[in-house]
Amino acid sequence: MAGKEEIYALFRAVGEPDLEARREAELALAAIGPSAIPEIVGALEESQATMRWYLARAIVRMGVVSVEPVIEAIRSAGDPDVRRYLTGSLASLGEVAIPHLIRYLADDDVNVRGAVALALCRIGEPAIPGLTEAAEGDDPFLRTCAELVLFRMGEEGIGALFSEEER
Repeated sequence: MAGKEEIYALFRAVGEPDLEARREAELALAAIGPSAIPEIVGALEESQATMRWYLARAIVRMGVVSVEPVIEAIRSAGDPDVRRYLTGSLASLGEVAIPHLIRYLADDDVNVRGAVALALCRIGEPAIPGLTEAAEGDDPFLRTCAELVLFRMGEEGIGALFSEEER
């Protein structure tokens, strides 16, 4: 496990003008894994947009194991911009994250629900089967949230809400 000094050195490298240094720092942060996410979130709160982009990409490179820590970070982040970058990270995980994200649609935290809904919309068509299944499930709150996300997805998502006869 990397120490905080190493992580902070990588944060500084993400802010370097040298593009290759930024990319190497992004990869090194990703290699540390989800244990670095709390520090990355802290850096997101204090960074400029360019640095935020590289930090968010480091999270994406960690893969689906980053979903849980990112959800917790969204839950605790006070800055809407930080939540937006974290949401982008979730969406960029793509199809592999869909089953993990759908279960958070019924989360108690409105910021988590919103972030997950946006991420699923951004993932797009691959999320429709999982959302359709959730929309047909037993949990009324999850059902409603899944239906709203499908509706927000536009024609593709709306089509999944209705049978052939109803269209």
